Amino acid sequence: MKVICTLTALVLCVSLPARAVDMLAEIEVQEEEFIDEFAFLEDAGMIELASRHRQEIGMSPSAVTVLTREDVEASGATNIPDLLRLVPGMDVIVVTPSQTALTSRMNWTNTNDHYLVLVDGRDAVPELLGQMPWHVETVSLDDVERIEILRGPASSLYGASALAGVISITTLVVPEKTSASARVETGEIGYTEAGMRGSTRIGDWGFSLSSTVGTMNSFCRPRQEQKEYWKLRSMVEYRWSEAGRLTLDFSASQGSGTLNTGSGLADIDYGIRALRLAYESQDIRGRLYWYNAPVSFSLQAPLEFGGLRLATYHPAELVGHTINADCQWTLPELFEELLLLVGGSGRAAYLGSDHLLDGETYADITSPRYHEPGVEHWEGRAAAFVHSEYRPSEWMTITGTLRFDYNTVTGSFVSPRLAVVFKHQNNQYIRAGVGRGFLKPSYINSFLHPMAVFPDDSPIQGPAQQNFQEFMSGIVGNPDLGNTELTSFEGGYLGNFFDGKLSVALDLYYNQLRKIAGMRAEMVADEQGLPDLDKSVITVDSIMDVDIHGFELVVRYYPADSVALLASWAHRQVLELGTGHLSDNTPKNLVTLGGRFRTESGLVGSLYIFSRSEFWQSGVENPKGLMAPKLKLHADNNFLILGKLGYRWKTAGSFELETGVKLFLPFSPFSGPLFSYYEEAGGISPDGRYYGGEQLTRMLTGYLRGSF
Repeated sequence: MKVICTLTALVLCVSLPARAVDMLAEIEVQEEEFIDEFAFLEDAGMIELASRHRQEIGMSPSAVTVLTREDVEASGATNIPDLLRLVPGMDVIVVTPSQTALTSRMNWTNTNDHYLVLVDGRDAVPELLGQMPWHVETVSLDDVERIEILRGPASSLYGASALAGVISITTLVVPEKTSASARVETGEIGYTEAGMRGSTRIGDWGFSLSSTVGTMNSFCRPRQEQKEYWKLRSMVEYRWSEAGRLTLDFSASQGSGTLNTGSGLADIDYGIRALRLAYESQDIRGRLYWYNAPVSFSLQAPLEFGGLRLATYHPAELVGHTINADCQWTLPELFEELLLLVGGSGRAAYLGSDHLLDGETYADITSPRYHEPGVEHWEGRAAAFVHSEYRPSEWMTITGTLRFDYNTVTGSFVSPRLAVVFKHQNNQYIRAGVGRGFLKPSYINSFLHPMAVFPDDSPIQGPAQQNFQEFMSGIVGNPDLGNTELTSFEGGYLGNFFDGKLSVALDLYYNQLRKIAGMRAEMVADEQGLPDLDKSVITVDSIMDVDIHGFELVVRYYPADSVALLASWAHRQVLELGTGHLSDNTPKNLVTLGGRFRTESGLVGSLYIFSRSEFWQSGVENPKGLMAPKLKLHADNNFLILGKLGYRWKTAGSFELETGVKLFLPFSPFSGPLFSYYEEAGGISPDGRYYGGEQLTRMLTGYLRGSF
């Protein structure tokens, strides 16, 4: 636009009088000032996640954190979840190298289903499995341009999985010039990762290709490979204007590792295949994507009862397919103070397996599939929403959002949100709001029924084995399980001082979390000491209602263009409504201190210290198996040091080279060993079998990266 204004001024200067020329010059100056202001807002923080359109972060109706490409490059993180530790109040829980869970503002859990994760707008959480597979997600840190994290229920805009919030990952755009980069990292406990990325543009067309491969051993068994993976992403983009583009991308990944399922450790092989077509214009956005997730897993834990080994789990293979279409439209302006945005989506999902049991047909003697293993399961969902923003004055914005969701498992749900933001001074904002969110139960929680395999020495023999299989067809998954629901009241303050060098944010919230799903096991013995299958129950059920209140205080300071400092303190209290007592099952305090830097000489790095207060973790897997009571273990105060120190220099031309080291260092000063701790409780049984999470240890990594 600046170019157009300049050319117009030059042409008209030939015939216009001097006063008119001066007026045109003044217009050009104003235009340049506008562009400079826009650039300032870009640096200060522009977001799209909270209202599905571009706005200042201070005008957001919800608490939002932005991690930029600079945060990615300076961080000592080797994966996206570790980078998300920089988000205030985000509790990152490494269970095993193949499994990481995220939660905030909620009761502590390792289920990893509190956040909806979007990759360029595509839902990256498998519809039927319901948990984010971070270790095989097709995006690596090399692909990340920025991450926006919305904290608080967001179902009013994003539907069934946005219970605690949304993590939106935006990948790198295709630059105007051809570029390429390659990276290799290697370090302790067998960690090795290599990646490459290349992009080019031909006229209005852009192309990019990236890939990553890696392996890592177990923390507690450093010579035993714990995970391996590969990832591939490709994209073709056509741009016909600044705001208009059409994108087609394909991504694929494959990984193997060990997960803690809550019913025992499982060896898992997981794949992702995703194809996305996206359209964007000034007022309309639409996406159509297909997601395929082939999975094979084998539970290691035996089925034991009363010291007797009854059976083991049958290894299972399953495949899931999801097809989704969604769109949004910014309505034409009715009057200047009002913005209206509407949208809708539809989804169909399928899961099939020959090695699982169908809870409806397996034990039904009238069914043609009586005593036949195998499942074919379909689900569907549809939704529509309207989002409005009204600005009665320059210092106040009122936001209202309403969404209607319907799915074939739990029926309909309405998610409203209302918020008001006051900009009472320049660069200072006050926010208050209320919203409602929900989590639809996954296939695992509603319909999963594993098969059993009986060893030769099992006390269950003959016809009793079929009776036991019928019992298995009714355990774990609960088809009557409803939604987990969250109503949240929140307020916040954001202030920027000293020309943006100092930023202070305080967010307060009060959450009413209802119908929390968990495993309920009630085993009853018969006269022979075997489980009484008619009276015993093992199922996922709504086991708890809680109220949660807390705050998140964040201070960011930029003493120089090359230095950014961060301090945050998140506090939360969980009240169990069933007992009326404050829960000790959730850490009350999370503290982060540190910063990143980049010097003109080429030195780059960061150092962050993360602290989690002590708590008692309940529902820990019992090494005796699914039929044994869950354990409750103590987790002491602990710290994690995450850092990086590197040197970057440019050679002739535009080639850039960087090398350095990264540090992941658990620190437990109050209980030994000193440089080790559990983020997910676990241990070793008397017979030498590992259960629960792994004991984290130091990982020092060296890296080399080149780009042009």
